[in-house]
Amino acid sequence: MAAPGLEVVADADALTTALVARVVAACHHAVATHGRFVIALAGGTTPLAAYRRLAERRDLPWERVVVTWGDERLVARDHADRNERATRAALLDHVPVPPEQVLGWPEGDDAEAVARAHAEHLRAVLGDRPRFDLVLLGLGADAHTASLFPGTGAAEAAGLTTVVRTAEHGTRVSLTAGALGHAAEVLVVVAGADKRLALQRTLRADEPPDALPLTALRPSGRFTILADVAAAGAEPEGRRSPASGASGTSGDDGSGPADRVRLED
Repeated sequence: MAAPGLEVVADADALTTALVARVVAACHHAVATHGRFVIALAGGTTPLAAYRRLAERRDLPWERVVVTWGDERLVARDHADRNERATRAALLDHVPVPPEQVLGWPEGDDAEAVARAHAEHLRAVLGDRPRFDLVLLGLGADAHTASLFPGTGAAEAAGLTTVVRTAEHGTRVSLTAGALGHAAEVLVVVAGADKRLALQRTLRADEPPDALPLTALRPSGRFTILADVAAAGAEPEGRRSPASGASGTSGDDGSGPADRVRLED
């Protein structure tokens, strides 16, 4: 794993503000550079507040945005557990992204067929080797990211998509580590004290990728972990440069700089 940068903010509200700033900056930069913004969204509850705040932004070129998700559950589109449903309720139902530019995972009970169909759809829209402008990820208390769970071998899967089967979480479909890392920017958002050990282990990166799936990523662009103090176990040590988007400029929502931190053991 290329060593990620670590940016730590005070609390959940600051995390949301920083995440919104990074998405806004990356979107403007991508559209100005090549005419569209391709983002792979994270599931889970951590990014939902940021999605709701982004839904209020009328200054973004939503018609130029292409959306997909890093992973999904094998449930119907209207199921409460589906990442796409939560994101639509928080964000996509409120902004004018063209429907054909929302690249959701297909429905179906055949996981292999779902994974294969999604890979084909991504390639049809984004090219043979899809490159994202921004990939958003989370980190679970067990160190999983997207649906690449430890101990399943999913972190080392080849290709664009993979099927992941676990006893605890059932069957999931996910972009592979190789696909997730093929991006101008990968941003991992981590919140809460229950994630602290997983974050520390991931930053040490002294275990195999099957134990720490995030370490299987080989990002071709910027790679940052954005964490709150509860997750990082950190104390501020002065100031660092502002969180910025792919263009290297500060966020458009006026958010301030993140704190430079000292990690606690």
